[in-house]
Amino acid sequence: MMKVMNLMEQIVEEVFDEHWQNLKIVCSCQICKNDMMAVALNALPPRYVAHNKGRAIVQARMMHEQMKADVLLEVTRAAILVGTKPSHE
Repeated sequence: MMKVMNLMEQIVEEVFDEHWQNLKIVCSCQICKNDMMAVALNALPPRYVAHNKGRAIVQARMMHEQMKADVLLEVTRAAILVGTKPSHE
């Protein structure tokens, strides 16, 4: 049985990893990456799923170019924000 999860977390992480080189991020430590993920996720609507059918529906929606663009936009904004003000020394 699958537990309830926010599939947007996985989607953001995939987009982040796919576009990491293009984001030109100054710091690539885990603290900054987690901060960027949190900022992007707070700006995007959650996509909670409770079973594989729900997962398939959300993943099908991700094939839509506008949704991919929205996620990439928020990941980019998060990278700029955290890159200019990292939460560590």
